[in-house]
Amino acid sequence: MRRIRKKHFLFATYDDFEKAKEVVGELNALDDKEDIIENIELYSPIEHPEVNDMLGEFHQPIQRFSFFGGITGTVLGFIFAAGVGQSMFTVQPQGGKSVITFPPDIVIAYEMTILLGVLSTIAGFLIYAGLPRRVKSYYDHTVGVDQIGIEVETDPKNNEKIRATLESCGAIEVRELTS
Repeated sequence: MRRIRKKHFLFATYDDFEKAKEVVGELNALDDKEDIIENIELYSPIEHPEVNDMLGEFHQPIQRFSFFGGITGTVLGFIFAAGVGQSMFTVQPQGGKSVITFPPDIVIAYEMTILLGVLSTIAGFLIYAGLPRRVKSYYDHTVGVDQIGIEVETDPKNNEKIRATLESCGAIEVRELTS
């Protein structure tokens, strides 16, 4: 039987972006020395590219969904058009015309490429965004207005070091959470 480990978080709010940037740098330095942080997430009403560079690249291959959806749409477009042409072949003689004609079928294949490409892009977005999901119970709604929140996932035995780092940079509030 496998035990599911509860996740443990420290959530700190800051009123100044410079303080939040400083704490992310200190948390990265602390993690480089002792390897005690599993994940750092930044919540802010606006985007901060310089902090995102410090946190590392967040890779989401949504464009692969678009590509493979488009390829699948092209193939299905030709198959549907050929299937319709084949089903009508036995009812009406074509008089020397080929059963599967590619030039008129290109339009159907193009439309199916666009349709399945867009639908798979939307599906990829929803999958990687984790939607639909509930708002985290510890989320502070002031973060969406004028404050910056930093969520640190860690092991409970390392709480004091991380809490001290968060408070040394001027945190308004630091909360301990489990989920």
